[in-house]
Amino acid sequence: MKIMLRAAFFCLLSLGLQAQYQYRNLNAIANLQEDALIYSGYPEVHTSVRPFNRGILDTLSKPSFAKGPGSWLNRKLWHENLVHIENDDFAFTVDPVVNLQYGYQEAEDYRFINTRGYNVSGRIGKKLTFKSVFLENQARFANYMMRYGSLRRVIPGQSSLLRGFGEGAYDYTYFEGEVSYRPNQFFNFTAGQGRNFFGEGHRSLLLSDASFSYPFFRIETDVWRIKYVNLWAQLYDPRRDAQVTEGVLAKKYLSSHYLSMNLTKRWNFAIFESIVYGDTTQQQALDVSFLNPVVFYRPVEFAVGSRNGNALMGANTAYKFNDGRVAYAQFVLDEFRISAILGGEGDWTNKFGWQIGLKHYNAWGIKGLFQRLEYNAVRPYTYSHRVVLTNYAHYGSPLAHPWGANFHELIFQNVYQQGRWEVDFQFTYGLTGNDDTRTNWGADVYQSYETRVQDLGNEIAQGNTGNYYYTHLRLAYVLNPASGLKVEGGFRYREFEPERSSRNVPMYQGRDLVFIFGLRTELFNRYYDL
Repeated sequence: MKIMLRAAFFCLLSLGLQAQYQYRNLNAIANLQEDALIYSGYPEVHTSVRPFNRGILDTLSKPSFAKGPGSWLNRKLWHENLVHIENDDFAFTVDPVVNLQYGYQEAEDYRFINTRGYNVSGRIGKKLTFKSVFLENQARFANYMMRYGSLRRVIPGQSSLLRGFGEGAYDYTYFEGEVSYRPNQFFNFTAGQGRNFFGEGHRSLLLSDASFSYPFFRIETDVWRIKYVNLWAQLYDPRRDAQVTEGVLAKKYLSSHYLSMNLTKRWNFAIFESIVYGDTTQQQALDVSFLNPVVFYRPVEFAVGSRNGNALMGANTAYKFNDGRVAYAQFVLDEFRISAILGGEGDWTNKFGWQIGLKHYNAWGIKGLFQRLEYNAVRPYTYSHRVVLTNYAHYGSPLAHPWGANFHELIFQNVYQQGRWEVDFQFTYGLTGNDDTRTNWGADVYQSYETRVQDLGNEIAQGNTGNYYYTHLRLAYVLNPASGLKVEGGFRYREFEPERSSRNVPMYQGRDLVFIFGLRTELFNRYYDL
């Protein structure tokens, strides 16, 4: 039986995919029950490359929900997609998307999110799938989110450029659209506007989904125990002083390689390299030399004279135990000098970060309980660049950790799901080095590293040091598992108190306690621990 299941598991990689888009959404909470099956029974899957391929997942057991009476209205409200049409030649689903949240902030006034949109996905033939998501939003967030929006003109990972709405609120849109083609079991080609994630953690120090969607083209190659990902993307800088033409955002380009290797059935190791390049005059277009899928970027950079590129390297590793436990780690390297490291003088050029973590599915024998403990640390000036345009960021947000650099962070997560009920609790503590109003201590990737305060004596959490606390508790009931619609309530508490008051820095100081209740379609990760 086990052999037959594994045969079906891998055969499905080359088969048609019902009515859904080939890749599932980047949604950590909604995917937990599938993940528990993957990590416990299929350790050979390359789980650090996300989003996951549904061709792998469709062989797994899905959560079961008791069905009510079989009337059309009952099925559409509580069990099925609003529209679901499928035959051998094509298939598609259509669902409305809502996020109607209302809340109250302590010592302030009410907070709200009003989102309407659609989610369309489908298949043409057996090998071509697609999806399209569009959201129209109005919102008044907690103070720290509003402060970020006023400084960067975006809400990280959730909005296009913000527009004013009413008294102290924002109006904005969000959109994704992708097409994926899988000609055989070895290759998959995806193009569109979306996001990617490399890693096993709540955070990724290599590439995360905490920024806005971007135009990209991705090639995935699967051979034996190896998965190789090529990713090219066009990124944008929303700063007004980066624009050459009024009203047109400055562009830059990202090229990345990710090589994942299953050294054993349970131990995975991956290497990563990436380069961001562009020019402030906006005359340099995409250089075809960086389209080569099998070369290292640094030699190409030197060969074509593109010395202004911002290159990163990194590694990811994970060991998957047979009881659903996963130990994982990441390392990112922006720049370093051996002599400076050995000298121990805190040279600013030693720009790197690391992550270690442990996550447990069906923890302590309790089915549906997920726990994670994760530690992240990034040295000052990591991800920044001499020319701000070519920093490792997109649309006002870092491409890796949303805090940028110059911090320690400890995350403890608990999620319990039983039937349609779910409880989500998270606690985060951080020790961060905030920038002052006119000084650059290495936290903000939208500062040039040439404006650094000092060459030597740099250490993590330097500058305007502050303690960061974040807690949220959420109780939800899934109304429709097919569309992801749920009703939920809870609170978020955030406190950040640096040593000195400062302006024009992303991390807003102060205390925020917000109580939230609402009706929401859960599509993708939303990061409020900023």
